[in-house]
Amino acid sequence: MSSLPNPIHPTDDAASFAGRIEGTSAALGGAAAVGTFAALHGLVRWLIKSDAWIFFFLATKPLIDLTWRWEFLQVFNQRVNPQAIVAVLVVVLNCLAAVFGRRKPRYSALVVALLGLATFSVLLSPTSWGMNELIRLFSGASFFFTAGFVLRDKKKFDRFAVILLATVCVPLILSLFQAAGLLPYEYWDWLDGLETGRVSGTYQHPLEMVFFLVYTVPLALYRWEQAEKGSGERIFLAAFFLLGACVLGFTLHRAGWIAIAAELVIWFGSKRQMKKILFGSLALVVLAVLFTGWLSVFFEPVTEIVTGEADFATGNVMRGRGLIWIAFLNSYANGGPLRWVIGRGDSVAQVSLPGIVDYAENEPHNDFLRILHAYGLAGLLLYLGLLFVFLREGLRLRGSGVPFQRRTGGILVSSLAGIVLLSLTTEPMRYPTGIWYLFVFASVVMFRAPGLKTAAVGIARAL
Repeated sequence: MSSLPNPIHPTDDAASFAGRIEGTSAALGGAAAVGTFAALHGLVRWLIKSDAWIFFFLATKPLIDLTWRWEFLQVFNQRVNPQAIVAVLVVVLNCLAAVFGRRKPRYSALVVALLGLATFSVLLSPTSWGMNELIRLFSGASFFFTAGFVLRDKKKFDRFAVILLATVCVPLILSLFQAAGLLPYEYWDWLDGLETGRVSGTYQHPLEMVFFLVYTVPLALYRWEQAEKGSGERIFLAAFFLLGACVLGFTLHRAGWIAIAAELVIWFGSKRQMKKILFGSLALVVLAVLFTGWLSVFFEPVTEIVTGEADFATGNVMRGRGLIWIAFLNSYANGGPLRWVIGRGDSVAQVSLPGIVDYAENEPHNDFLRILHAYGLAGLLLYLGLLFVFLREGLRLRGSGVPFQRRTGGILVSSLAGIVLLSLTTEPMRYPTGIWYLFVFASVVMFRAPGLKTAAVGIARAL
């Protein structure tokens, strides 16, 4: 009796089972890929349409910066704290919104060119310090592509201004606690041979408090013009001005005093309010007479230059800043033709000048010199070009027939003047606080609402 051969072999069952597994896996993988793509697509759409995250980070930055002590770990000799995490996060979010968003601010090509050049310079000779500065630059400049589109609406801008002023009051009050001895100082300096504490709002350096005041004083003046007399907002703004004036004095930051004073002169001068400038000047003269002895010691670096006592030959001028400037210029000059154009990629000058200095310095105490050293002549020219564009557009908008545009133009011009003055002895673009709001206000001006006619006026008439 014969039997028919079995058409199914043992290996056929395994192959069929493996095929089913493969098909199921492919289906699941495809579904996962589709789901991931859909989730990313939804996230990008939310980033483009939602202004909540932009508003949150910009309005609460003074509080975020108070967490600088919360160090989680170190990566390439750089501290990872909430400030660093937020900086990286806003870079990613702003870049996604900028790339996939349809609206771009005017002159965005200049900002892209500056960021591209800085990135190329750092990658050509990567260092931990250079990467750290690059992330800081990106975190602030990236808001140029998004903030203006959100804050160009007057109601949102007003709400942002009030909340930012309220959050800045927190470090202002902490600064007074430091001055009263209720909180320890973070920063100490030498004045007339004595160690003196300088208030900082519990930030690492008083300069960060000065940066916040440089941006919030014009914002407070903007809100003061619109608040009703006797209203709760007027009372709040009066308290803010009083707090800010006291804290600015206790920071003992000379350049900060000059920068804020220049902002006030520009603000009131543009509105032909000369009496306020006159009374303010008289008040400063009275204070100078009352504290002549103390001010003469405090401004000794300036008086040494005026009287010819400064030693320019060895760079012993401006409390040693002249020596540092010589060191950075020497480091830049030794870089060679390529580095003259694109820079060394960081702000660390390793210098050996026989008889003068032999050290490594990472604070040039001049932002223009720092940018020249880090990103070369090309980077400095791009940065100066941006400052010129910001000034020109701010002045142009300040002559607008639309009150909101006119006032936002004034905020940008005043803030820009303060930052430029501070750049002569400090490095605002190296500090996230110093760079964020400059590009935010510039973005508001470049993203001004369409359909609103502005008066075409020249710089002379705008002044």
